[in-house]
Amino acid sequence: MCNFSTNHDNLIAYLLGIMDMPHGFADLLKPHLSEEITYPEDTQVLISGKVAKTAYWPVRGYTRSYTLFQPEADREHYQQRTIDISLPDKVTFAANSFMNNVEAEFNMEIEKGSVMIEFSRDSFSELGQIMPEVNELALKIVSAGEKDWHKKMEICKNLASAGYKTFLDLFNAEVEAFIYKKHIASYIGTTPENLSRTRKAGGFGDEYLRK
Repeated sequence: MCNFSTNHDNLIAYLLGIMDMPHGFADLLKPHLSEEITYPEDTQVLISGKVAKTAYWPVRGYTRSYTLFQPEADREHYQQRTIDISLPDKVTFAANSFMNNVEAEFNMEIEKGSVMIEFSRDSFSELGQIMPEVNELALKIVSAGEKDWHKKMEICKNLASAGYKTFLDLFNAEVEAFIYKKHIASYIGTTPENLSRTRKAGGFGDEYLRK
């Protein structure tokens, strides 16, 4: 079992806040949680076409999901399009791939300096057999994630200062302290230069944004 920390307690509290679980759930879960893992470099943890093996609880930092595309102006080189950024204090995983053992349709990486608590798909399967409520909890986590997804999609529809303010409200101070500007720009569907202009027009400034 890992050295248990306050962040592990926060993870369990989050899960119990989503669904009341039977007595003994926390003790059953704890041996399956990793210690806090620090990523010193940007690290790809899921490749499109592979099955997701791990779920993550961001202690600090974030995961980024992305697809690859070839711009019309450059058909020889692929570029990345960010399609999701994990929210602080919420479990993140490639839901369909992780739960249904199917190939993922996107890539995922954990950004440099992030700290994560990890939970494996094998542990999920084992716990689901011992305590069937674990499967129901997982479905509720996915449902909550879908609600967050719709909020994020509303952000992407509007790059005006009001839209960026909504982005800040959803991701909170983690944006200013940690998320790369290029990832925010790619996620919203613009360039870092246009994002800087939007931030300047909205009075947000660039001094705290990670370059």
